[in-house]
Amino acid sequence: MTPRTPRRGFLQATSAMLVGLTAWPLSGDAQSSMVAGGNVDEQWLQGLTGKHRQLFDVATLAAGRPLGRLANFLDAYAEAYGTKDSDVNAIFGVHGGGLPLLLNDVIWSKYEFGKRYAEIDPQSGAPAVRNRWAREGAASVARLRERGVRFIACQRSIRRLSGELANGNAGAEEVRLELLGNLLPGVIPVPAMIVAVNRAHEAGLSYAYIG
Repeated sequence: MTPRTPRRGFLQATSAMLVGLTAWPLSGDAQSSMVAGGNVDEQWLQGLTGKHRQLFDVATLAAGRPLGRLANFLDAYAEAYGTKDSDVNAIFGVHGGGLPLLLNDVIWSKYEFGKRYAEIDPQSGAPAVRNRWAREGAASVARLRERGVRFIACQRSIRRLSGELANGNAGAEEVRLELLGNLLPGVIPVPAMIVAVNRAHEAGLSYAYIG
């Protein structure tokens, strides 16, 4: 005959199990300190103090419209809820076709991104040889950084793009390093956007996909 577990002991064991199942999630800072290997730069996840926090997952250039949507996100919160920029944490993560938004004029000119991505510079009427969203206007990367937005770029997408730009030649690694060295100021490379999305979710950020 199987011995009966004392009622008090059973309740204590059940309570302990439930506590384990319903534990509060770690803060972003706490989770960042737990990255295996300790060689991943997660500054983009640290020190987020805004009440409203969202990750924008961006996979398209789309004439800079993803940046406009982000600016609209900040402005709509301010108009409707009276928030300050410091009340809203926004992280803009790019991969795939969105990468040109975060690369500087050197890369745009050298690799003729205007032709590659069918982007016309309104000043010249010709295919763009500069990143006109880097500094110009309220929805520029520079202006949004001033408002507290953080920018991250997928390294797997950078590696894939470097192979395409090298056109199968042995210089793909050199191109990859060149792309990393010509990201706009303040952009943080992350291992992969799909992993960054997961890390952001674990830190309590909401999610919006653009493109």
